[in-house]
Amino acid sequence: MEPTTPPEDVDMDFFADDSSISYAPPAHLAERFYRKSNSRRKSSAHSSRRNSLSSRHSHQSALSAHGGPFSTHVAQHLRRASIIESRKARLADRAAHAERVRLRAALAKATPRPSYREERALAAQATRERLLAGVAAKCEEEVRRVKKVAEETREKKAAEQTRLKEEMAEKLADAARRRSAYQQSLRRPRTASLPAAEEPGTNKAEFKTFNEDLAAETIQRSWRSRQRNKGIADFKALDLTLDRVKKMSFEDVGTLLSQDSILDATARALQALKLLQLGGESAGDRGSVRIFLSIFLILGHPTQTLSFGGKDAQEQDLIEKADELLKALHLALEPVAETDLHVADEALSFAFNNFCTAFHAWKSRDSSSLVEIMVKQFVELDLILQSTKEDVAGGVSDDYAEAIHINQIQLLARLKKFAGPDTALAMIRKAVKKARRQRLERTRKDSEENVPRSTSGSSQSLDLKATSASELSTTFRASKSVSSQLTSLGRAMTILPTNRELSHEIQINGTYQVQQRPWTDSRAHFIDTLQASMRRSMASEGDAAAAGWTYAMAAFIREKLFTLITKQHPVYDRLDGFLDLKLIKQTALAGMFSYSEFFDTIAHIIGQLCSPGRDEAVKEFAADTQSDIITRLFALIKIIDLMRLDHVNFQFALASQGVTEHGWQHECEMFKQDLENGVHTLDNLKRWWRTSRAGLAAAIVNGNVDAVPGDATYARGLVDLVISNTSSNYDTLPETLRLDWRRLLALRAKVFKMVATSSILLTTKIRLKRNRQESWTNDAERIMNLLDSPDAANVTAERILAALESSRRIPDAIREGLLNFIGRILPSALAASNEAEEAENAHSRAVQEGRPYDPALSSPASSSPPRSSVPAIGEASFNEQISTFILKSLREHTFTRLSAASTAEKVRANTQAAEQLSKMGMGEFVGCAGVVDLLERVRKVDLRCHGGWYEEVGRE
Repeated sequence: MEPTTPPEDVDMDFFADDSSISYAPPAHLAERFYRKSNSRRKSSAHSSRRNSLSSRHSHQSALSAHGGPFSTHVAQHLRRASIIESRKARLADRAAHAERVRLRAALAKATPRPSYREERALAAQATRERLLAGVAAKCEEEVRRVKKVAEETREKKAAEQTRLKEEMAEKLADAARRRSAYQQSLRRPRTASLPAAEEPGTNKAEFKTFNEDLAAETIQRSWRSRQRNKGIADFKALDLTLDRVKKMSFEDVGTLLSQDSILDATARALQALKLLQLGGESAGDRGSVRIFLSIFLILGHPTQTLSFGGKDAQEQDLIEKADELLKALHLALEPVAETDLHVADEALSFAFNNFCTAFHAWKSRDSSSLVEIMVKQFVELDLILQSTKEDVAGGVSDDYAEAIHINQIQLLARLKKFAGPDTALAMIRKAVKKARRQRLERTRKDSEENVPRSTSGSSQSLDLKATSASELSTTFRASKSVSSQLTSLGRAMTILPTNRELSHEIQINGTYQVQQRPWTDSRAHFIDTLQASMRRSMASEGDAAAAGWTYAMAAFIREKLFTLITKQHPVYDRLDGFLDLKLIKQTALAGMFSYSEFFDTIAHIIGQLCSPGRDEAVKEFAADTQSDIITRLFALIKIIDLMRLDHVNFQFALASQGVTEHGWQHECEMFKQDLENGVHTLDNLKRWWRTSRAGLAAAIVNGNVDAVPGDATYARGLVDLVISNTSSNYDTLPETLRLDWRRLLALRAKVFKMVATSSILLTTKIRLKRNRQESWTNDAERIMNLLDSPDAANVTAERILAALESSRRIPDAIREGLLNFIGRILPSALAASNEAEEAENAHSRAVQEGRPYDPALSSPASSSPPRSSVPAIGEASFNEQISTFILKSLREHTFTRLSAASTAEKVRANTQAAEQLSKMGMGEFVGCAGVVDLLERVRKVDLRCHGGWYEEVGRE
């Protein structure tokens, strides 16, 4: 196809013939056609629009429109060259990429790749070898053990064969000896046949001639054999075996072995076995027989026979010797055909000697302490007899003399058996003489102290010559009354509970201490009366009355101080010389006694005896020289009483571990005796148990009482006794918890104070629109201090509100309502506190007056109120809804913690305690409640002491 020739134009004629003219396009067009290849768009081979026909056609048409044939050719050429270059470059890149891929593939193919199959095979091979090595080691160990067992078995078999061979050889040798002895003793019976002809070579001298000596020897041997067999047969007939002894009781065995028939038969058997000499029995032989028979007591009843029950090393050795003797005895009693008599007799004699040696060694150690105890018992019986002889009017001597003589005879018989007759009598005479001498000296000393020297024969001293008969009689009466009053004062100043109460308190609180309580009204009245009496008598009755008071004072101080120290104490001799009662009495009667020197010296001495905590009190006493004699005397008695309490508390601390471990046994025995003597019954316990169990059963869906566990029943009942808004008094208290009556009252008072304080604080938070769970610890502490103060009975609602207003402002509109609310809550808490205080005062009065504590006697002994005046636990009760809600919530919270059975439940209850208390409005008492801990200790001790009775009631 030929290109279209443009029409001729006159304006362009000069271009037709001139071929040298340059046809370069203008600059703006050249720039379009001669752009750099890297700035142009690179198109693909097939997808680019530039390669399409439409693109070319449009491009050519555009060129033809602007330029003409030459410009079109140049542009196409340039474009084609550009495309070719671009394609070449693209192909070169593709070829380079393919080459790189090929090289990489070749390199990867040439590189040796690890074979996972080979690795797994190698690992499996290594594991197999390791397992085979372990199996081989185990098999090797098993083979080694089997070889060792086989070797030991072979050695045992070889040893057994050797032993059997030796025994067989011994038996053969024994049989040969018996055969030889039998052949030697064999006599040919007489016959009517003709005498046999003598064999050649027979020597007649070898046969013994039968004479009287040989006949006597034969008869004696036969008689001894018969006596031996008869003695052994008699002993066997007793059927005295160890199995029979074990089946009998210890008392029955002792009675059996002490019978004369048993002793005689045993003596004959021992003589037959050559353990005793033949002939008449002596005391030594009878003792040997008893020693021999003691093997049955030692082996049959070692616990009752031996002091340590066979656990001591010496006692174990004695048991082993007794067992060896019993085995040797059984061998010796066998028939002659089975046992060699000579060997058996030697073994029996050797075993008997060893047992006797061990028995005497054990007896010498054990009998010394037993003899001392029996001698002391004999002396005590003699002193009782001597004291009863003085009662000629009441007939006491006639009632007790016969019984005391019988017991003394029994003790004397036992002493003679253990120590011998002469030694026992000598020991008893010496001990009785010494005891009677000490009793006589003590009686004479007491009479000298109680009777004025003017009435005795030694009233010739210069100090007593000027005293008239009336003054002496007045002195005697005054001394007697002062002594009795000071004795009463001593009982009042030393208030110690009974041993049963002390044991119970130490079990609940291992660090329990007796504290010097404040005086009650009756005690204060008694002390004031006694002081007034002393001042009045010393002022009006003269020097004689003052001397009597001084003597009684010195005697009382001497008695109290000597209970704190022993004779080995360095201060004992000095104190004994300073408090010489005779010298003090004579000096006081002469009017030369110096009270100031006496108090200074005694203060210096007790300063060396008291604990460091009492140094300040002693210094104050020594520095107080301005007070009168009576005031200083009572201050001194108070210090001595504190020292005595320190000494008692120290002894409690030493004995606390033993009391904690074994005190429950004492309480259990005392409670059992009270039940047997009719002091109380178990009616209250049964009623209390049924009520608690029914309350728990009501919470169960089906109401099954049998499904209620015993621990939960006890926890519910114990919590209801303390944290309850219902009435319950001492008459309905379970008998097992009567020792904890005052503790339950004190704990209830504490709970009521806490509930009252929480109610007041929660109501204040609500009315002030504060956060209910916010902790007002300082306010709670101030209110509790007011309720716990000695002046708690005078605490009013205004004082409680003033304590609240000290930390925050309360508007007047709210103040009046709070005051009324506190006035309704406060009396319940104070009533509970008053009940606990009254119970404690009643206990103090009972101890002071020396009578058993009875909560019914809540007032002094002079006026005995009826039973209805006993302070009831639930008499103080809350009526406000918020207080009853807090009390009920606290009760359920305490019951949940006490009834937790598993460890997980206990941990959960303890960890959630703070949260629960905060929810119920008692967040202030999270760290200081302590109610659950105290109830837990009470429950632990109560169940340990009275668990048997609780199980019995639970089964009923």
